[in-house]
Amino acid sequence: MVLVFIEAMSDSSTFDKEAARNMLGMVKRNCDFWLVDVPKITSCIYKTLECINTAPARQSVESLIVPMADKCPGEVVSMLLTIAPPGDSTALALWEVMFSVPHTLQNVLKELLIQLQDWHYRVLYTHQEDTAILRLAILASSDLQDEEFAPMYLVMRFLRQRRPTMLSLLLRGMMTLSQTDEMRETLFFVQARKMEVMLPDLMWVLQYGNKAIKIKALVIFRNVMAQLDREEASPMAVRLAEFLLPFFDD
Repeated sequence: MVLVFIEAMSDSSTFDKEAARNMLGMVKRNCDFWLVDVPKITSCIYKTLECINTAPARQSVESLIVPMADKCPGEVVSMLLTIAPPGDSTALALWEVMFSVPHTLQNVLKELLIQLQDWHYRVLYTHQEDTAILRLAILASSDLQDEEFAPMYLVMRFLRQRRPTMLSLLLRGMMTLSQTDEMRETLFFVQARKMEVMLPDLMWVLQYGNKAIKIKALVIFRNVMAQLDREEASPMAVRLAEFLLPFFDD
């Protein structure tokens, strides 16, 4: 039944779309009742999104991928890697949705760390760009110490890449990882110390990125620097101030 509601979102009738949106909102709350064929539903979401032009309809369909990735991350990741061409805009939109939710991001990155070892699969345009996603997965891991992460990142400074789609996805993941609440405070502090090595390259992003990318970079700066000691944060804050005025003139 959920497949019918998803496909109805591409219908030309406004009434049918609104009814389908309401039904999707209801079934999303209880995925145990409809999550019986993850590959088929993932494929349906992907194909339907290619036919939807309105933002509310796209958001309703895209949001289904989050509970699916929480319940069955391996199947969702495997199916998307299988059906979507490298760098496909529809698939990248779904990856970005999954990268926006902390628990979902952790699950998806663990699966990508495994499945991207197979060079037949790619999320982005090149294997080198996909290596950046693997670095992001390592950043999310609490097992690797921050002093071990630094040399690993410096081998491939992925934030220096100029392709906007790649930067947008990676920065979205970093934004999510840099968010904190009381339950995730300890893990976030570990991640913040790892991210410290990336701050000079985030400066580079502020200089050369587009406006949407610059906003993401600024959010990461704010979140990470709030967790650093004052002595560690002060020099970076001074350098960051040099970039802020031109940014607000855009």
